[in-house]
Amino acid sequence: MKKRDLYYERIPTKLLREDIRLLGTFLGRVIKDQEGPAFFKIVERLRLLSKNTLLDKNKSKVFSKISKEVKKLSPEKTFKITRAFSHILNLMNLAESLDASRKLNEYENPYFKSKSQNLFIEDIVEGLFKNKNISNNKIYDLATNLDIGIVLTAHPTEVKRRTLIQKYANLTSIMEQRHLYKKYPSKIIELDRKLYSEIAIIWKTDELKRTKPSPLDEAKWGLAVIEDSLWDTIPKVYKRLNDIFRKNLNKDLPRNFNPIQFGSWMGGDRDGNPNVTSEVTKKVILFSRWQAAKLYEKELTQLIQDLSMEECSPTISRVTGKSFEPYRVYLRPLRDKVRNTHQLIEAHINFNKPLDEKKLLQDKYEIINPLREVRSSLNQNKGQHIANADLLDLIRRVRCFGINLARLDIRQESDRHEKLLNEIFKKKNNINYSSLSEGEKIKLLNKNIKQRKSFVDKINIRDKENKEVWNTFKQISKEPTQCLGAYVISMTSTASDILSVYFLQMQAQTKNLLRVVPLFETLDDLKNANGVMTNLFKLSWYRKMIKSKQEVMIGYSDSSKDAGKLSASWHQYKLQEELRNLAKKHKIDLVFFHGRGGSPGRGGGPIQATLKSQPSGTVNGKIRITDQGEVIQQKYGYKPLAEYNLCSYIGAVMDASLNPPPRSKTNWRELIQKMSEISTSSYRKYLNQSEDFIRYFKTVTPHKSLGKLAIGSRPTKRKNVDNIQSLRAIPWVFAWTQIRLMLPAWLGTTEALRYGSIKKFKRTMTDMERNWPYFVSTMDILDMVISKVDPEISVIYENNLADASLKRIGKKLRFQFEALVKLHNKITPKEVVKERKEFRKALFIRNNYTEMLNILQANVMNKLTNKKYKNLDKKFLEDALMTSIAGISAAMKNTG
Repeated sequence: MKKRDLYYERIPTKLLREDIRLLGTFLGRVIKDQEGPAFFKIVERLRLLSKNTLLDKNKSKVFSKISKEVKKLSPEKTFKITRAFSHILNLMNLAESLDASRKLNEYENPYFKSKSQNLFIEDIVEGLFKNKNISNNKIYDLATNLDIGIVLTAHPTEVKRRTLIQKYANLTSIMEQRHLYKKYPSKIIELDRKLYSEIAIIWKTDELKRTKPSPLDEAKWGLAVIEDSLWDTIPKVYKRLNDIFRKNLNKDLPRNFNPIQFGSWMGGDRDGNPNVTSEVTKKVILFSRWQAAKLYEKELTQLIQDLSMEECSPTISRVTGKSFEPYRVYLRPLRDKVRNTHQLIEAHINFNKPLDEKKLLQDKYEIINPLREVRSSLNQNKGQHIANADLLDLIRRVRCFGINLARLDIRQESDRHEKLLNEIFKKKNNINYSSLSEGEKIKLLNKNIKQRKSFVDKINIRDKENKEVWNTFKQISKEPTQCLGAYVISMTSTASDILSVYFLQMQAQTKNLLRVVPLFETLDDLKNANGVMTNLFKLSWYRKMIKSKQEVMIGYSDSSKDAGKLSASWHQYKLQEELRNLAKKHKIDLVFFHGRGGSPGRGGGPIQATLKSQPSGTVNGKIRITDQGEVIQQKYGYKPLAEYNLCSYIGAVMDASLNPPPRSKTNWRELIQKMSEISTSSYRKYLNQSEDFIRYFKTVTPHKSLGKLAIGSRPTKRKNVDNIQSLRAIPWVFAWTQIRLMLPAWLGTTEALRYGSIKKFKRTMTDMERNWPYFVSTMDILDMVISKVDPEISVIYENNLADASLKRIGKKLRFQFEALVKLHNKITPKEVVKERKEFRKALFIRNNYTEMLNILQANVMNKLTNKKYKNLDKKFLEDALMTSIAGISAAMKNTG
């Protein structure tokens, strides 16, 4: 084990245990006061019974005892019990976040810092300075050119209501104060009153989202994370990195330093989501500009109040004339323009008043340039400390967040573009575009791109879907360049898929073309991607058009769902190598965009280990990564953790770029290739050859109920077809996580490890585990999955829902998993197994509460589907089911 990351559960500390006990005690009091002593006794009895699973070796016996108790409960009590255990788990997560925050504060303490195992950015960057093979100039140059894109997506795996997220944030603040004032009894009494009150409000608040969010709602949710946390965090991160360089090189980073850019898919991702239209995209961009202007107005107003001094530079005095308060006079017009932007957009959104774009803020340099003049003036007049305080923080915010906080990416399926082109060329040239060969398509698009003649507007596009796609391109052409990011093409399979988007942008008369990013998702796409990009890069006019800069997105979710985790990760690795070599041959500046989810089955994992395990020469200071669903709130919702995670991105990118892993050995590659083939074959055998396996998934997991959860605007299926292939990767992973089998993260791996563990490969496997970061990371994530899987839980679901043939499927899967655990322990060095076990201990604190929710969920599913319970109150049971899904998600943390 090389480096640690807070993604991993850590060893419970004394303070963590105290916090959990305190929050649990207050929740107990609230439940007793609100629901009465009799109900509280039921909760306590079940809680104590659930704790026995930690002590009793015969867990199934304890589970059976709890199940009997649960079956006796009325639907209303079942719902309330489910709520109680769900809240316990959310409070435990809150306590863990607080404990992680305390751990992060230790970087200021030299005693702890020496033991931090490269947990902090200071350790990572200073480790680079100590590396004699890396020059200081090289480190500085890389830092100044860092380009890290963090893209927030609306993928629906965050099940908590925003209202409750805010309530838990209030609780966190109270707990922080409680630790600060622990030696002041009168303060503690007052804070405990607030603590009780906040938990009582949480208990009395409906935790379920009752209506599906619109894409605009999702965008508001994403922007709220920026306003609540990232807005304050970004300046701290930049200052922290600057301090490292000042300490080690006695040199500041340049004033235009801006390593992180935020992107968003909320309101731009129309892949399989009919609710995202061109009109929605327009509204989302306007709303984000309104939100940004509101934040800048507040900052500028405060700055104007602060800068009351008289001395200023000749540049400013020429603008303001004779004034006792030149900075105030100089900044008011800027503040007024920002305020005007805010007010005009608000009037347009709320009252449909006409909007004059010319009066709105169009470019972030409209803010940056005046602020730089003010900073220069302060520096000239002995005001360096003032210049480097709030003013510099604001400049850094503007550089990072721009005029709409997060640049909006547009995403659409390749088939939708082809369908539109078919109608266009049929009407213009009487050509059936879809029937053309790939070479003919490229030739046709090449000709029309080079001619640069706009003609699509003159064509009457009749098909409703085609019209919407074209309207999106027209809308893109009207938006300020700085509001938009990339155009991502999902299901890219040919070079013409990419050229078609450039053609359509030109036809829409887009002044500054969005960079077009192919997304390679399925296993076949990953295998064919090199051929697709080869066909493009050999075109000199294409290289010229993209200015020798190309971004490629790698899909983790669909490839894992298609071929299994082990095979997908290997083909993702190989593709990066192939494209790195191809880009080098054609002198293309290549950036990889990693479409990672939160769960291991969708590419989730610690960022330091993930980037360190990428092929050498594929990071190079530039990377884009998605953060999705519940992971956004976990990483960025709490300011101390947001600071840590942003610093981790910077440190991980720098380390992976300057200190890349060694090239993989031939025998390593041959073995993992064979293991990958075995894994794919085994994984697909389950999916495609057994009707009972599919029936098991549909019967035993709560996958149907996931569609009822109002957690996202996007449908759970790409198309209205009832099969696993059409099901999106998120509900596929989510459902298996609920019953604690986490199948997508390991299915097929057992057979692969069985092959790799034979005596012939023992030395090779040991070498890979010790010296190949890619394989180390793969096995480490597998270990984390193993620690979260509880095969006995699936038996509870089977006992409630499955017939004899389905139980045989479950038994077979558990046998596979048990074999996997044995093989994993056999292959992994003992000291590594021991260390990993230490870092999983926190899991066991909440395991018994999660098991309680699993038992409740299985019993509720039985009562909802079993005819003998047809007279029970389905409303309470359905709410209990939804609440149990939310509670298990909170417990597992990385569900989707």
